[in-house]
Amino acid sequence: GKDRLRQRTGLPIVPYFAGTKLKWLLDNVPGISEAAANGDALFGTIDSWLMWNLSGGKNGGLHLTDVTNASRTLLMNIETLDWDPSLCKEFSVPQPMLPKIVSSSVELFKIKVPELEGVPLSGVL
Repeated sequence: GKDRLRQRTGLPIVPYFAGTKLKWLLDNVPGISEAAANGDALFGTIDSWLMWNLSGGKNGGLHLTDVTNASRTLLMNIETLDWDPSLCKEFSVPQPMLPKIVSSSVELFKIKVPELEGVPLSGVL
């Protein structure tokens, strides 16, 4: 039932969370599954998109998320605070497409966009 992953994820299996949406994309949008398998597609929530762009985007951007955002995907194990390989397999998500899970209370990088260049990014929520 919808609660069978709750012990590992803290969440019910419902379409609100990103894991179910990502599975749908991988299963239904031509080319995405192949791109993910080849390492040519990344997935993340809005925080990962912002950090990727602020850290350089296509020119060396960092693919990161924090535990609070990762925990809302149905793919993170709430005991290990890391992506769960068995959950990724169940949702057909290649782990390399997921962002690295980092602390939300440390300096992560210096911003690289010209308007804010050099400013440390030190929190993600």
